[in-house]
Amino acid sequence: MSLKPLQMDPEFPEVSYVGRGAAAGPMLMGAMGPMGIAVGIAIDEGIGKDIKSALSGSLVQNQATVVESIAANYPDATRFALRKVEFKVDSNNDDLAYATTTLTLYPSSTTKCFKSESSPLDELKASDIGWKIINNSFAKEVACKAL
Repeated sequence: MSLKPLQMDPEFPEVSYVGRGAAAGPMLMGAMGPMGIAVGIAIDEGIGKDIKSALSGSLVQNQATVVESIAANYPDATRFALRKVEFKVDSNNDDLAYATTTLTLYPSSTTKCFKSESSPLDELKASDIGWKIINNSFAKEVACKAL
């Protein structure tokens, strides 16, 4: 069986990371004053930029696999757009993070969300493992949070 071609929109998704930095902000505020909160948020933003860099640097090698997974799971779609990938610290282990991916399928304009397994944060910042966990999550749809 041959799957029909599926188009992936070229816009790179919004990538973010929410970790312990934001939670540490109020504690840092005690030591640093109001700057403590900003430092905590900046820590998370820096990690998010590292993850985004790793994802964008490995998109070419992983795009075909992502397209194939979406085509297999959503045969009525003709194209899709990855809208957002939000990485969050694993509540049980600060060294792990998981991704919640939001995509839109066309022509139905249906929004779908997926939650991945957790992976080592160091690998997410330095390799293409982010694409692997995102790709594996397409079989694990979750409810999308209101935007």
